[in-house]
Formats: sequence, structure tokens, C-alpha cells
Amino acid sequence: MKTPLMIIIISLTLTGCSSISNMDKKAIVTATKAEMIPVPNPIAVQTIEIYDKNQNKRIEADVLSLESSIIRKRLTSTRTFISVEKRDSNGSFSYIGAGGKVSKGTYRVTFDYTNYLNRPFNIDEETSAIARIGVGLRVTALLDTSSKSVDVSGLLPIGLAAKDNKVSGQIEYYVYGMSNDKISIAAPSPKTLDLSSIQEAFEASAKTKVMFNLDETTLEPYLIGLAQVTNENAPKAEEIAAKELAISSN
Repeated sequence: MKTPLMIIIISLTLTGCSSISNMDKKAIVTATKAEMIPVPNPIAVQTIEIYDKNQNKRIEADVLSLESSIIRKRLTSTRTFISVEKRDSNGSFSYIGAGGKVSKGTYRVTFDYTNYLNRPFNIDEETSAIARIGVGLRVTALLDTSSKSVDVSGLLPIGLAAKDNKVSGQIEYYVYGMSNDKISIAAPSPKTLDLSSIQEAFEASAKTKVMFNLDETTLEPYLIGLAQVTNENAPKAEEIAAKELAISSN
């Protein structure tokens, strides 16, 4: 039987196997609709849709009025999203794919393990998008590489690349939408990217995943990312999603 740690290693290593080494051309990036472009700072949503038995219909309910058990039942999808962004000449990051291999440059690789639901919305009359709303954990690797080919399809390959001096950088760990005293104890602080810091992230992730199903854990869904949008539409989509989903400022 696989241990939780092994399951995470397999999940984060194997998800997102397509190559993106040739995807940094502007035309391709602009046209590519992302599985998920992460919101840099996930934001708590004020309402989610639930079924009201008294009214016999679906309603928007304030998250703070709901027991965590109800929220837990609404977050019916579970997945690890890998998002790779490349820093351009003006210092901003643009989505280029969901794993694979990258060449020389500075990248932000985000791993979101999340329990979530999808919320469709319209950017304009002709363009729609999907808001990913959920709770979970995020591991972000900010890395620089001078190598012609570095595998960023999982944390373990990135750690091996750091060991071989192909990449350098920082790793950060973040839990969103979950409150439990044990989470803060398990969460590692930002560290230099290497095999030991990645091992810490694996161990903390295994502990945090267990917290989701505990009755003592308070849940509050967050907007974590946008799907089916291009880089060109992402800023506008995030602004619209924030307004439509009545996102709080905390």
C-alpha cells in the first residue's frame, strides 16, 4: 500500500508531462488556453452555491454562515495543477504551460493540490472562463536556469536539477482556505531550492492533505486560479471574477 508521501511524489512528478520548451513564443502563449493560471495571492470568496431544502432551489450562501462539513461536500473535485510561468524582459510572468521542459530563463512553477469546484463566468459577450474555487495547498518554486533543458513536470525533477546545479532559486509553501493549529506547525518557511527543502514540502503536503477531512478544520473557499483563459485575457478575467464572486479583501 502506498504511503501518503509516496502518493504525493507520484502525483507531483507525473502530472503535466507535455513539453513546453518551444512554447515561449508570444503568439503561442497568447493563443494557449490554460488549464489553470494561478491567482498570485488566492483570495477568499464570500459566497458559494448550495441547495436550500426549504426553498427547494439553489441559492448563494455566505461562506461564513456555513459549517465546514457543508463546504467540504461542495468541493467535489480533487486535483494537482501544475502551472509554469516565464518572466519576460519587463519583469512580469506569463503562463507558458502545465509542466514539461524549459530552457534558459527565470520561471515560476506552481503546484496546487486542491479540493475545488468550478464557477463559469463571462469575460465579455463572446468570451467565457472558469474560476477555480477551493481549499488546499500551494508549493511555488521560483527558479533560474542557464541550462538548455530542465524538467519542471514535478517537484522531484526540479530538486534533482538543483542537485545537478542546473537550477537555483527559492521554494515557498502556502495553505489557503484551511484553518487548523496543526497546519501552521507543519508548514515550512521559504527556503533555498534543494532536495532537502523539497523533501520538507513533500512531508508538509502529506500532513496538510489529511487536515482537509478533519472536523476540527475550518474551511473557507478561495479563488485560486482561472481556467480556459489566455494570458491576454487573464488580468481582465481575474478582475471580473473578483467582482462577480463578491470576493472579500482579506
